[in-house]
Amino acid sequence: RPPRPDQHTYMQACAYNHHYGRIRVTSVPVPEPPAAGMVLVRVHAASINPADYKSAAGEQAVLLSFSWPRVVGFDFSGVIESVGDGVEDLHVGDAVFGMIAGLPQAGCGTCAELVCVHASVCALKPPAVPHIAAAAVPLVGITAVKAFKSCGLCADSGARVLVLGGAGGVGSVAIQLAKSMFGAAFVATTASAGVKADACRRLGADLIVDHRAERFENVLASDDEAMLFDAVLDTVGEASRAVGLLREGGGLCSIIASPSVEGVRAWVDESKVEPRRVTLGVATFLNSSLGGWAFNAVTGARRLRARCAARGAGYSSVIGTGDGEVAAELGRLLEEGGLEAVLDKAFPLTRCAEALEELRRGRTCGKIVIAVTAEAERECEGRSLALAGASQL
Repeated sequence: RPPRPDQHTYMQACAYNHHYGRIRVTSVPVPEPPAAGMVLVRVHAASINPADYKSAAGEQAVLLSFSWPRVVGFDFSGVIESVGDGVEDLHVGDAVFGMIAGLPQAGCGTCAELVCVHASVCALKPPAVPHIAAAAVPLVGITAVKAFKSCGLCADSGARVLVLGGAGGVGSVAIQLAKSMFGAAFVATTASAGVKADACRRLGADLIVDHRAERFENVLASDDEAMLFDAVLDTVGEASRAVGLLREGGGLCSIIASPSVEGVRAWVDESKVEPRRVTLGVATFLNSSLGGWAFNAVTGARRLRARCAARGAGYSSVIGTGDGEVAAELGRLLEEGGLEAVLDKAFPLTRCAEALEELRRGRTCGKIVIAVTAEAERECEGRSLALAGASQL
């Protein structure tokens, strides 16, 4: 057995040593002291997303290099332990939440006792919002906001919006934000009948199509332009089936299907990815006209954009990344009741690997949260959210 880790230099984290490797909770080195513009956060709660197990399977391995062992997790809520030079608006002891910039790796994955993040991705957590709720919304909320803006929505839009996959992490938040942030007049979505459809209805969906019983593009098709949609957000990879539902001037955005080179370029820029982390030749390829054309042709983004353009509409793809300003707005909505964190299950950090397997099965409604501290575990109890394996703690 390895020597017992020193509690001051090691921490507990859900991590893995290579892509496709075993994900487990183990002792890993604590993050380095925060550099300029960074803060060290003691994590109280985190949440997991499909991006976690996809990244662990090497989805971005061709594009980027990583520091190992990679720690799982994008979303966090906790308390600042120390700040780097140049950080003026955040202080030791502040309760903050947000989403990391870029991808999780050693020192900056959130399913851990400590995480080091850019100060710019943090927002102050409203005192009345529990850590488990704050940790559930950053990635999904930032992604939904970015997607709706790419579709051309703005505040008080009065738009008709379609969310494909309304019971998922992004979908359950998008239904709410379409109305509370963008002023949509009508929101339709897809979900299986029963618990998931009921949840979508409670969150504000005006029409729910049972995707297991009917094809949504047939149910929602209309010869009346007024019955079509200003914005369609695809969270399940069915963007190609939704093109005929767009109004002239509308927008279709996918977070799954047909990624565009423009979306990847924006993510690299917004995530502040270090140039040394980008695989040799990849940046040159992505930023060239020929490379961008080839990328969009291979992924299908070029064809999908052409089909949308034929209807006088647009197509885009987005990838969420840490954004403190958007997180702050999400926090305000959580506090005021304009946004609900939809929590499906909670797991203690010790069972984070099991939580990832549960998420991979695709049966969750909303988010799975990871309680890292005893305080977060008590928050679960206060919301009558059963903590998996609690009797074994």
